[in-house]
Amino acid sequence: MTRHGRPTRGSGASRATQRTPRVHAVARRLAAVLALATWISPQAASAFCQNTTCKDSDKKTCLKDDEGCTKEGAALRWNTSCISFHMNRLGTASLDVRQTRTAIMKSFRSWSEVDCGGGKLSKMAFVALEDIECKRAEYNKEGKNVNVVLFQDNDWKYRGIDGTLAKTSTTFDTTTGEIFDADIEVNTAFNQVTVSDEPGKIAYDLQAILTHEVGHFLGIGHSANERATMFAAYAPGTVAIRELSDDDKKAVCAAYPPTSTAACNQEPRGGYSPTCAEPAAPGAGAEAPSGCAASGPGGAPLAGALAPGVDGAPSLSAAATGLAGAGTLLLLAIGRRLRRRPHRSPDES
Repeated sequence: MTRHGRPTRGSGASRATQRTPRVHAVARRLAAVLALATWISPQAASAFCQNTTCKDSDKKTCLKDDEGCTKEGAALRWNTSCISFHMNRLGTASLDVRQTRTAIMKSFRSWSEVDCGGGKLSKMAFVALEDIECKRAEYNKEGKNVNVVLFQDNDWKYRGIDGTLAKTSTTFDTTTGEIFDADIEVNTAFNQVTVSDEPGKIAYDLQAILTHEVGHFLGIGHSANERATMFAAYAPGTVAIRELSDDDKKAVCAAYPPTSTAACNQEPRGGYSPTCAEPAAPGAGAEAPSGCAASGPGGAPLAGALAPGVDGAPSLSAAATGLAGAGTLLLLAIGRRLRRRPHRSPDES
């Protein structure tokens, strides 16, 4: 080797031999660093959270891990490998009904039979069925049910700011965590949702919002990974979260692994009804917990909402989880739990 065109002093074989110990030392340190990185990378790469039966309230704060995930309670998940869903036939007046239906279909498809690696798929698929009359998020303990995606064009009655973009309500068993029912409501009364792919014409992207909500539909919580679909913040115009990140895929593969033995049963708990609150068939729904949203035998509801914040700062209230983003924030407000009743959990995110 030369320096400024002149031979470097001591640059023969003997010099190279003298440097070997240092090279080996550096190599050993580098190997140690790489080993450490390998050891910590799974945790760093897996920032997702699974919602559980433990819900924060005025009287209780659930234990959290370093990622902010709840460590108490049973994980929320469906005990089936396929779930049916419907769109309310009215859709939203602000969008073409066919485009609306397409956005809904694509959002559910993103979470269906996800590649878990090694050629294996997650044990969860969705079945899109006909549009229906029912335009209410509810769970009927003693009646038939339906999982519906609907739009609130004229009224958004939920607590919190009008900027809430959407709310997913799930009903689950407060002991086992089994999800019985889930409904998604989109706040089109106060927000402009779009289905365009053209830059400059995208406001609150419907497919992106719904893809996030379907994660809650499955029992998945917010992620600390900023690139994840389930990250708690959304910036208007964003379409990247239409597609699941590796973190999101790990979440669904953990909740519904390829090794799951759950059978496919797309019929809603208590039977199917395209209209709201239809009486149940004899004996149907006898084990369903009372209440509506996210709960089970003795279950309680869980609410979550995605809402814009003010001046780029999350407007978090008690029992609320925020989505931090540039400019506008989407917040997931976790609603209070209904004690000892089937839990109806609205995940507004």
